[in-house]
Amino acid sequence: MRGRMVRALSLAATLALLTAGVALADAGGRGTVTTTQQFRDIPLFSAPQAMPNPCTGEPGTLSATAHTAIFHTTTFATGPEIWLTTTAEGTATFTPDDPSGVSASGHFAEWFGVSVNNKNEVQHQTSTFQLKGTDGSHIAVHEVVHFSINANGSATVSFDNVGVRCE
Repeated sequence: MRGRMVRALSLAATLALLTAGVALADAGGRGTVTTTQQFRDIPLFSAPQAMPNPCTGEPGTLSATAHTAIFHTTTFATGPEIWLTTTAEGTATFTPDDPSGVSASGHFAEWFGVSVNNKNEVQHQTSTFQLKGTDGSHIAVHEVVHFSINANGSATVSFDNVGVRCE
């Protein structure tokens, strides 16, 4: 009985090693594991964002729905390294607090990326919103964010540039 158990455990261990060997051998043999998930019709913000209409100054809220979003990660077994990206696009709506105010609707696109290894970390993001107001106005918002950390844990680059245009 004990011999059968040892053989069963040995067989299970061998199968586990073979499975791990196949997984570790893919994508360049560095033990790369890649996952991609696609999402549809999810809110971009956990709650509508309070903000003034950049064209009129009227208070209201911005909401957005990602009709298509892709979340992609790549990790490497050879060291503490990960790449992560997210891309989303969909519709955006500005709703004024005063129902007689100017509302706006349109499109947004957003990309976010993180790269981490034992020497540095980099995070970056770009967002673009294009909305058309019920009064014919055009709202354009573009943001670029970048943040870098070196191996000592010190931030070497950090900026958040936001541009808002009302036409």
